[in-house]
Amino acid sequence: MAQLCFGCMQNNNGEQVCPFCGFDSTSVQNAPFLPLGAELQEGKYIIGKKLSNNAEGAKYIGYCKTMGSAVIISEFMPAGICGRANGKKKVVIRNGYEDQFLKLNETYLSYYRSIARLRELNAIAPVFDIFEENGVSYTVSEKYESIPFTEYINRRNGSIDWNTARPLFMPLLSTLSSLHEAGIGHYAISPDNLVVTVSGKLRLTDFAIKEIRQTGGFFDPELMDGCAAPEQYKEIGVLDESTDVYGFTATLFYALTGRLPENGNVRKSDGKLSIPTSVFKRLPPHIVSALSGGLQVQKLNRISTFEEMRNQLSSAPTVKAIRTEANRNAIQSEAAENYYPRKKEGVPGFVWVILSILACLLILLGALIFWVVNHPDQVSSFFNPKEEVAQEAEVSTVTDESDMFPVDNLIGRRYEDVVNNSSDYILVKKSDEYSEKYEEGLIIAQSPAEGVRVKKDPNNVPKIVVTVSLGSAERELPVIGGQSVETAVKLLNSRGFIVYGISTPSDTVEEGKVIGYKNHNAGDKESNSSIYITISSGPAK
Repeated sequence: MAQLCFGCMQNNNGEQVCPFCGFDSTSVQNAPFLPLGAELQEGKYIIGKKLSNNAEGAKYIGYCKTMGSAVIISEFMPAGICGRANGKKKVVIRNGYEDQFLKLNETYLSYYRSIARLRELNAIAPVFDIFEENGVSYTVSEKYESIPFTEYINRRNGSIDWNTARPLFMPLLSTLSSLHEAGIGHYAISPDNLVVTVSGKLRLTDFAIKEIRQTGGFFDPELMDGCAAPEQYKEIGVLDESTDVYGFTATLFYALTGRLPENGNVRKSDGKLSIPTSVFKRLPPHIVSALSGGLQVQKLNRISTFEEMRNQLSSAPTVKAIRTEANRNAIQSEAAENYYPRKKEGVPGFVWVILSILACLLILLGALIFWVVNHPDQVSSFFNPKEEVAQEAEVSTVTDESDMFPVDNLIGRRYEDVVNNSSDYILVKKSDEYSEKYEEGLIIAQSPAEGVRVKKDPNNVPKIVVTVSLGSAERELPVIGGQSVETAVKLLNSRGFIVYGISTPSDTVEEGKVIGYKNHNAGDKESNSSIYITISSGPAK
């Protein structure tokens, strides 16, 4: 392992400055962190440079000899309780804090064991090893190539539209729902704790025990500015699924607008939410409604579950037209939307209700009188049971068949082709779903259905809501043996797989070429998105 770079865990042929990551091999890692090259689990893992640390402990890049690849190793070493001598691995617990440490350590182990059981979730890094050593606890998780979500947004001029955000955030929403079903909260969802993988998927990072996600505990709280819910600033605040809904919504708000909401502690006294006019105009109404519901200051008014948030984000604008329009009218230019209107002072609330009802009745009565004056013939026919009234009378402006056309059958057609070639209507993609019947990219459902007649109107092009196939959930693994790593990865990525490589000696396959699959064979069908391939490191030494 003399040629292993402790900065990136790649073989750098013994160079002092790594040509891959620029890490200097003469660097020293001082206490309280583990020294470079320290071994854990009887040499199974090798410690590299520290990647980050917080009140819970430290995170290192590591190397797993069994897998032959880099991993992420997290060390539980709570600040203010633990210490370590320079160059040593053993951790010392401060006198008088032994019981506190034991309780926190058990909380840490229980939390990460629960996460490890959900390794099939695609939007988090799988945890595949948990152990105790040196007087503290460790977790080992998968390392993957990615960029910070904030960098991803910056590369796209500071924000993205809903059509781009949707395939990123909806899978994350499903993962968060599954986590809370298992009793696992994150409580720090934010742009800083998300990354985008090379396959364009969002992954949530930096899980931590609840004790550092709220004020009033033993640790200085680690709260994400703009994304921490108001209850996280209260010592007696209850953290639950709606707390993470707030963080998720704040992060989506950041992606769509390029900025975070006001600090949750500030919004406790002023629940206003500002959306730039330019952004507001291009957001679908139901997305504005979802942002409003997910960022409510009062938990009782907030969207409480990720399943409810999914429904809000998936709802067609027409379903919530009245509620959405109210929200849109309440937001004026750069002014903030106030979700908690002040009560009218001096007049009881029920009086305002009665006055509002009377005003509505007067408006309706006036509209009825106007219609009667201008449509005497229709009034007469309505009260004459012997006189037949044409069925089209209710839509008298659409009696000419030349103004109507039937909706085409789009099911089975390629979504991109319809979008590019149709000028009669606009396609709105409702969702993407796996389908055993239709291949990826084909339309599998539509509304309105085939044959329904809609009005031709150049100023108001009809919309057709469609569902598009993701293809079969089970995809066949292609033959990759003997191919270059780049070719194999591109082939697997094109079929929706996320690829991880494991270096393995081989006397028959050229060094740097792919041997095959670690746990599968070519021709197998697999629904899990993560696939491990073995790469030849040359003949065994």
